[in-house]
Amino acid sequence: MYSAFNNIKVEIFGESHAPEIGVRLSGIPKGIKIDEDKIQILVDRRKASQNPWSTRRNEDDNVEILSGLDNGYTDGSEIYARILNTDIRSKDYESIRNIPRPSHADYSAHLKNNSPVPIPGSGRYSGRMTAALCIAGSIAKQILEQEGISIYAYVSSIAGIKAKGYIDGDISKDNLEKARSYSICNIESQDKADIWTKAILLEKEDGNSVGGIVECVVLNMKKGVGDALFEGLEGRIAQSVYAIPAVKGVEFGAGFDIANKLGSEANDQFTVKDGEVSLLSNNAGGINGGISNGAPILLRAAFRPTPSISKTQQSVNIETKEIKQINIEGRHDACIVPRAVPVVESAVALAILDAILDK
Repeated sequence: MYSAFNNIKVEIFGESHAPEIGVRLSGIPKGIKIDEDKIQILVDRRKASQNPWSTRRNEDDNVEILSGLDNGYTDGSEIYARILNTDIRSKDYESIRNIPRPSHADYSAHLKNNSPVPIPGSGRYSGRMTAALCIAGSIAKQILEQEGISIYAYVSSIAGIKAKGYIDGDISKDNLEKARSYSICNIESQDKADIWTKAILLEKEDGNSVGGIVECVVLNMKKGVGDALFEGLEGRIAQSVYAIPAVKGVEFGAGFDIANKLGSEANDQFTVKDGEVSLLSNNAGGINGGISNGAPILLRAAFRPTPSISKTQQSVNIETKEIKQINIEGRHDACIVPRAVPVVESAVALAILDAILDK
C-alpha cells in the first residue's frame, strides 16, 4: 500500500495476522536527527491499553529500525522498520466463513481481489496497520518539530457526547499538551470522563460499539505552503487522514457549520499583532485557497463505530446466497477513538512534511 505524496513515499506492508507489519519510508533528506525512543513512544500511544473497552489482543508493538538511520541520523536511504505480530487468533473467524461482516472490507475486498471472506483480522484493511503508519508519522513529526512546527490531536467527542473544544478557546501548547495527556479524552472534569466511559461500556455490554471525533491542531505552520486545486493543502491533509481505517469525515476550521453562517460571520478579518499581519478569527482553519495563511491549522476527523460487534446482524453467505444472522466473535475495541489520536497526528504530519518539501 503506497502513499500518493509528491515528495516522500510511504509503503505500508504486511497484514493484521501476518508475521509482521511495517513501513518503508523514502524521500527523507539526509542528516536529520531522529530519536528512536520517540518513535516507540508514539507507537505505544496507539496500543491497546488496559481500558475495559479496548481489544484484548496483546501486542508488544516493539519497533525495529532495520535501515535508513546511521547513529541516530537519516542517511538518505529508505527507512525500513517493522513490528512483529505475536498474538494472532485467526480461528476466531472460522464460524463465519463465506459470510462478510457488515461494514467491514470483507465484501468489497472480495469483489476487488477475490479475497477470502471474512479476511482474518481484516488483513491489510485492519486498523492494526496504523501502527506502521505511526512509525512514519513519528519521523515526520520529529522533522517538523525541528522546524518549530508542533502537531497535537485529542478526542473531542465520543458517542455523541462532546467535551470542551480547545480550538474554540486558548490554543496554547500547555492546553494542547493537557488535552492530549488525558487517558480517554479532552475533558473539563473527571465526571465527564466517567460519563464517556459509562457510555462506551453500556454499549459494549449490549454487544455494540461507539464512534467519535478527534480534533487536531498544527501550531507554527509555515506560511504560504500549498496551492490551488489538486495541490491544495486541505486536500492533501484530508487524503492522508482518510488513509486511517474508520475515518468517514474530515473538516477544517468551522467545518460544515460554516454553511450556516453569513459571510460577515464566516470571514476571518485581518488585524496587526506584534507588528505582524494576523487574523481575528480562524473559521478557515488556517488555510485559504489551499495555502496556509499563518494561523493554526485546525481539523477534525470523524470515526465510525467499530464494525466488529457481537450484536446479532444480518449478512449473506456469498456462496449459497442464503441470508444469515451472525454474531462476530474475537477481540475488538468497543471504541477505537482514544487509540486513533496518535494516528491522526501521524497522518497530518506526513502530509504537511510532504507539502513543505515542495519548496
